[in-house]
Amino acid sequence: MIDTHHSVGDSHLIWENVESETEYDAGILRLRRVRRRSPTGKHASFISVDTPNWVTVIPELGEGESFLIVRQYRHGSQEVGSEFPAGAVNAGENPADAALRELGEETGYGAAEIREIGSVSPNPAFMTNRTYTFLARGLSRNTMQNLDEHEILDVVELPYSEIAEQIGQTPFDSAITVQAWFFYQRARQCAQ
Repeated sequence: MIDTHHSVGDSHLIWENVESETEYDAGILRLRRVRRRSPTGKHASFISVDTPNWVTVIPELGEGESFLIVRQYRHGSQEVGSEFPAGAVNAGENPADAALRELGEETGYGAAEIREIGSVSPNPAFMTNRTYTFLARGLSRNTMQNLDEHEILDVVELPYSEIAEQIGQTPFDSAITVQAWFFYQRARQCAQ
């Protein structure tokens, strides 16, 4: 799950894994105690949170005039939020396939084109996963929603201007949605 990127000159920063033990398994996340040795020989224990990689899909309609947005109740914030379709990458699944699957499950739409436009580590201090953002174009409704057992959501079409005005504020305050919008803006600017 961890994608390591080290530069040649980083060896003095790299801690060596000594042992690892799962302390708590909650299904979607595992708390792991890891014991590591520093480059200077110190030993220390740290907690890492193992969660699946995540995908967010920006379903673009037309030439970016509007987008499909999902609205749903979020148990963490206890509010209804507006977000781009998103979900966990299943074990053994590549992120692009997960993006297409999540788009179909949550909206009932397929895409003629799916393209990764960015990825980040949500909190590398203690989380082991990555989140990937995909742009979906050439949308067509090809099925009904196929929601998870406890998912209840509405799909709405919103214009670019409304999202641009509200992004980063309630109800568009999900960090994953804000990050996806950043990647979309960067991709849009690079295409010009």
